[in-house]
Amino acid sequence: MPLSADPLSTDVLVIGGGPAGSAVAARLAHAGHDVTLVEKRAEGRHKSCGDLLSPRAVAELSRLDIDPMSFGGHAIQGVRMVYRRQRADAPWPEHHDMPDHAVVIRRDTLDEQLRRRARDAGATVLMGHEATAPISDRGFVRGAMMTLVDGTVRNVTARFIVVADGASSRFGRVLGTSRQRRWPYAIAARTYFSSPRHRDAWVETSLGLSDPHGNPVAGYGWVTPMGDGNVNVGVGVLSSYRDIKGLNTLKLLTAFSEHVAADWGLDPTQSLKPPTRLRLPIGGSVGPKMGPTFLVVGDAAGAANPFSGDGIDAALMGGRLAADVLDEALTTGNSTTLQRYPVVVAEEVEAYRKVGRLSARFLGRPAILKPALRLATRSDATMGAVLRIATNALRDDNTAGGAERAYRLASLAAKFAPSW
Repeated sequence: MPLSADPLSTDVLVIGGGPAGSAVAARLAHAGHDVTLVEKRAEGRHKSCGDLLSPRAVAELSRLDIDPMSFGGHAIQGVRMVYRRQRADAPWPEHHDMPDHAVVIRRDTLDEQLRRRARDAGATVLMGHEATAPISDRGFVRGAMMTLVDGTVRNVTARFIVVADGASSRFGRVLGTSRQRRWPYAIAARTYFSSPRHRDAWVETSLGLSDPHGNPVAGYGWVTPMGDGNVNVGVGVLSSYRDIKGLNTLKLLTAFSEHVAADWGLDPTQSLKPPTRLRLPIGGSVGPKMGPTFLVVGDAAGAANPFSGDGIDAALMGGRLAADVLDEALTTGNSTTLQRYPVVVAEEVEAYRKVGRLSARFLGRPAILKPALRLATRSDATMGAVLRIATNALRDDNTAGGAERAYRLASLAAKFAPSW
């Protein structure tokens, strides 16, 4: 029998120490609630594609009084989009709710800063605690059994649970969450190289990747300057690509690294760490988002942007909304308040996600992808419109432009596709 550690009891148990979980823990602890945050890894971890903080993510961090530039962040001015021989620089779209820059920071550094903020706010942060099984009371989830790195078992009971354990979300699956199979997902692979251009102020995004047979792939490649001597090089592919099951994303990454090697002054045979691969649910494709005593946030809820695959801003936003709902439930003593969570998330982003899922579905078809790429890259203005839609920086009616008009047309089409 494994040894047992002292049991714990808390108001809210947050499972997962990434951006979503840490945001919930920091906010609830700041509001005066007893919060315990558990992370299965004893030390920080790195992720397949989580170094770039979009302007929206930077704005969400500022709500937590966190400035990623203060702990080594590298400012990014915009995106340089590349398609064949065409190149266009698209600065981050102006938006009243967001700064005019993005920030690159190593994911393990960001996670540690967020956990520190939760800890400083009064949350108990336990590393090396893996939630392996739920604790139930009269049919309600009231905590989790933890397995520590040394094999010790500890029970943590709570009034409410937040599931934030990432894209694979083993604990979420135990509670009954699953991905909507008809909706698209993304596969990403990335690695690092030394590069003399590590201080560039532009992320380079290559559209129109090709498979080994020369056919266009529904996805993109990126080179992200880290500002620390290195660049993050990666590829992302949508599952709507017709030959997704036969596509080797690690080989696609190798081919892309060789393609950008000369421009970025890197040696494609000398990656700084083995490439990593991640399968990522997107567009809110995992549900249910709640149960009578639990909420699901971040990648565990498939919250990543369906246009770009960016999951950090969605994780931070979901953490903020979940914390608001839980604060009300704890303050009023009314657990039915949790039913508001999927509603407020839908009000915030569901229309945008539906358009993204619809777009992803059709962009997997070569007959649509090829002309769409030519149209999107024909000028700096259209590149900027693409970036505005992809980053959800759409303007209100008084300042609307081409991006908003295109989005409205796509949104109208999405209304006739209720299952997407």
